[in-house]
Amino acid sequence: MRRILLVLALLASASARAQQPPATASRTDSPREINKLKESCFNLRGLLGCAEELFTGKPVHIAIGSIAPQNGFGAGLAYVGHKTTDNWRNSWNADAIASINGSWRAGFYIKFVHTPESSIGVAFGTPPPVKANLSELPEHTVFGLYAQAISLNKLLFFGLGPTSTLAGRSFFGMTETIVGGNVVKPFYERLHASLYGEINGRFVNIRGSHGQASQSIEQLYTEATAPGLTTQPGTVQLGEGIRIRPILAKDVVRLNYNLGLQQYWTPGNANFSFERLVVDLRHEFALYGTTTRILEPRLANGPDDCAPRNRTAQSQEPPDSERWPVPPRPRHTAHCRDCCAQWQNPD
Repeated sequence: MRRILLVLALLASASARAQQPPATASRTDSPREINKLKESCFNLRGLLGCAEELFTGKPVHIAIGSIAPQNGFGAGLAYVGHKTTDNWRNSWNADAIASINGSWRAGFYIKFVHTPESSIGVAFGTPPPVKANLSELPEHTVFGLYAQAISLNKLLFFGLGPTSTLAGRSFFGMTETIVGGNVVKPFYERLHASLYGEINGRFVNIRGSHGQASQSIEQLYTEATAPGLTTQPGTVQLGEGIRIRPILAKDVVRLNYNLGLQQYWTPGNANFSFERLVVDLRHEFALYGTTTRILEPRLANGPDDCAPRNRTAQSQEPPDSERWPVPPRPRHTAHCRDCCAQWQNPD
């Protein structure tokens, strides 16, 4: 009787296993951008993922944004690459956009982030508390190289000084090329303090803009009334300064102070040489408790970089290194960085 019951139990077990569906292999996400586009852009459930991949994907994505007031909304392509070694995290960005009125911008940017391995030691006792705010992690030394050109076909000039009037309105076009490099060196972690320096070559070309609602600039003004109208020599621009970004009151108050000095030197023409003092005091207050959202971009990121998901939206970089050395980007220019919803990662 026991043998019969044992045989029946084995038969029932084999029958149950036979009725179970075969196991399927676990699904893995492809690292290739083309495969991600195929998965997200060819089904209704993946439309949001499709848009994210088109505008923030790597290595190539669509770049869109307003180039400058009066010069239209531009579109183009951006390329992002990176290489990480034991002591360096390197990235490179290239982008180009153009608008319907013929204005355009193109640039190439490289970042070298020094990330040396910290020594590992053994300690006894209670371990130190883990910082909950990722933005308080140590920053790193960052070196940057860049080259950018921008051409604007519709700019306004009303004359010099506070006595200018609407009757003096004129239009002109401008092309500017900036080639240079910068470095940021942190030196005091508690205040997030760092020193920075930069060197740029700036080359500007002014031209008339005809067919507008008012006359072209050369028809109303001369070199005497609009200095630089007929002569635009190349300029070497140096800059150095210090910035501190302390976080106070358990992340309720964030200070962002920047003090810098810039020198614009035009060889052989002292009329275009001058110095500029930069004092920038910014304050951020959390209205609803603590926060890890930061309005400033991370210096280690390039202009086209979007960090991995679940990290804070990067805001637009300050133009022409007015705040601290970052790759120059003209005013009023949006980019993929403004489309990312991310949490802040440390430099």
